[in-house]
Amino acid sequence: MVLAWAVGIILTVGLIAGTVLTITLFPDSPYCGEYTGCLGLLVHAWEVGRWVVIVLAWPLLYLLRVRPSLPAAALAALLLMAIWQFAEARLRTSFGDSVLLIFFSGVISYPAAAWLARTRIARPTLVLSVASLLAFYLLAAALLPD
Repeated sequence: MVLAWAVGIILTVGLIAGTVLTITLFPDSPYCGEYTGCLGLLVHAWEVGRWVVIVLAWPLLYLLRVRPSLPAAALAALLLMAIWQFAEARLRTSFGDSVLLIFFSGVISYPAAAWLARTRIARPTLVLSVASLLAFYLLAAALLPD
């Protein structure tokens, strides 16, 4: 679980570093404005980068010998999507808390997913966990403003 925690940190730092690098390399991007700076580029980098992080999770989990790596990556993706959906739903009412939740989502998701993906977890516990994640995602999606 410690190695899964490290994966969460590595992927989060990689996402932040990639975003900063993108803003640094493309300051004249059409996503950058006179009054908003490169906030549009930051939003665009987040929209693309979070899916890149999900794709890179499995090879990194496998490389760091987190076993079983594929089920852990799949469960972490479900948990990440639920956390991100909730954070986006709360963005207008609690911006700082939402940003912190997004930053720490990998540190929360990967160890929890590694624990759930272990072979000694009872099947009903796993099914209940996945069903709870899906319900949490749907609840957060219902909270999103139109």
